[in-house]
Amino acid sequence: MAGKLEFCFDFISPFSYVANAAVQEISERTGAEIDYRPIFLGAVMQATGNRPPGMVAAKGAYMMKDLQRCTSRYSLPFRMNPHFPMVSTRLLLRAACGLQDTPSEQKRFIDACFRHMWAAPTPLKPDDDASVAAMCDAEGFDFDQIKALAEAPANQDAMKANTESAIARGAFGAPTFFVGDEMFFGHDRLDYVEEALKAQA
Repeated sequence: MAGKLEFCFDFISPFSYVANAAVQEISERTGAEIDYRPIFLGAVMQATGNRPPGMVAAKGAYMMKDLQRCTSRYSLPFRMNPHFPMVSTRLLLRAACGLQDTPSEQKRFIDACFRHMWAAPTPLKPDDDASVAAMCDAEGFDFDQIKALAEAPANQDAMKANTESAIARGAFGAPTFFVGDEMFFGHDRLDYVEEALKAQA
């Protein structure tokens, strides 16, 4: 079985961190190609009238417990990022878009960003150059290159296009997945994603 799984994510989303691990398992089981689609979640929320779960007290309390369950299922280390949610991830998202032509480096960068956002002892502040530079140094990336990728107009346009496309196709949050034209929201719907990939084969 093979196929393509589009994975729309933002590093600000802790459930996208969980999904990043989960889609790897699906890819290994099915042979499906993962098409990483960095999207700016703030724009998605604004366009669709959605609100972060932390803005609803009961949802926020539940989210913290649920994150512990979800990260444990995938054996992921986790600690809440103290900068969440009032930071911008645009720099990281645009740089990830810029690495699209080197898939192995793109995946390594995406994994590093998620790990430093949601698991590293020193939490990443994604809109702070010094914090991003420290992550790059720890993970073997050239910060100047990452910064240049983030500032390149083509990569800014790519992130915007990813975001607008996801909204046009029905996305209202992250993580969102597409198999062909069929949309799935949330890492806990990946069993349906796998079924769709099987049907596509």
